[in-house]
Amino acid sequence: MLLYNKALDVNHTFLRMTALLIHWNAEAVERDALRLFDFLIANPAHIQKLSVPRDRFVEKKEFKNYSNRYQSFDAMSLFNAMKEIHLIAIGRFIEIGILQLGENTSKYHVVLENIPDDLKVLAESTENSISSKAIYFIVKNLTSISLTGPDGLKKITNLMDYKYDAN
Repeated sequence: MLLYNKALDVNHTFLRMTALLIHWNAEAVERDALRLFDFLIANPAHIQKLSVPRDRFVEKKEFKNYSNRYQSFDAMSLFNAMKEIHLIAIGRFIEIGILQLGENTSKYHVVLENIPDDLKVLAESTENSISSKAIYFIVKNLTSISLTGPDGLKKITNLMDYKYDAN
C-alpha cells in the first residue's frame, strides 16, 4: 500500500511555511521554531500532546480528532526525517528573499513583500489542505514562547533535545 505523507513533501512544506509566515507576521523567526511549527501544522493531532499544564491551552483538546489510525508514527522520528525537507524549503525562502539571514545563522529576518502573489493567494486559500485551525492556534499561543528553557517550545513539543540548551 502506498501512503502519501504531506509532511515529507517539500512543496507542501513550502506552502505550509508560507501560510504560517503570512499569519504569524513576525519581523524575525528562528529556524527551529519554524521547523517545530511546521511539524504541528502538518500533524495537527500532535498539538493535543503538547506537554503543558492542564489549564493552559484548553483548546488543544480540539486537535485530538485530527488523529488518523493510518498515520501512526513516532513523532520525533518523523520530525527528524523532515529536517532535510525543512532545510530545502528554508533555502528556497532565502533564494526568493522571503527570509534573510541575520547576524545569528539560526535566525532570519522575514520580508513578506517578497512572497510571489500566486503563492500568497494559494497559501491564504481555504482550500489548500493546510489546517488553518492549527496555524491560528500556533500564532495565538505558541509564537510568544521561547524556543529554549524549562517551558520552551523544544520541551513542550518533545520533538527536540532541550536539556543542554543555554538560555
